[in-house]
Amino acid sequence: MRAFLDSLAVLSFLGTVLLLFAFAALLNMVRELQGKLLQAQAAVPAAPAVRSVDRFGSDDGRPTFVLVVSEHCPNCRERAHRLAAVAGPDLPGHAVLLAAAERCAEWVADSQVLSLIDSALLGKVAVGATPTLVKYSADGTEEWRRVVGSDDDLDAFLAVSHSERSNA
Repeated sequence: MRAFLDSLAVLSFLGTVLLLFAFAALLNMVRELQGKLLQAQAAVPAAPAVRSVDRFGSDDGRPTFVLVVSEHCPNCRERAHRLAAVAGPDLPGHAVLLAAAERCAEWVADSQVLSLIDSALLGKVAVGATPTLVKYSADGTEEWRRVVGSDDDLDAFLAVSHSERSNA
């Protein structure tokens, strides 16, 4: 009887190990799918009703990335801090923080992010959820908009390289 119980314990242990390997493989597949989804979202062209905001145009031909935030959103604060960390000469465009509350400007103070506190402009951009990143071409025409759920999402949308992520 003792040998039977020992065998049963060993088999249950092996079953648990196999389940852990299966779970790890499933988790890896989910991460790959999330990465492909981010790439697909970044490749989707802008909606037919493209908005144009002259204020987000640039003379140097570089795009403008506008992070739209709300003052009562902890996720917005985290994404604003991340934008402030990666903004600079290596960013492939200009970084702007758009909000309605003055308090939000403090999140990117002492960085190369331009903070715009303008309720009227916020209404013109018209995002449905915050934080949202909107990319404008050099002529001020909206190219795409994405809800930003994490720092990795923000890095992917801004095309920040892995080495820049670790330095920020």
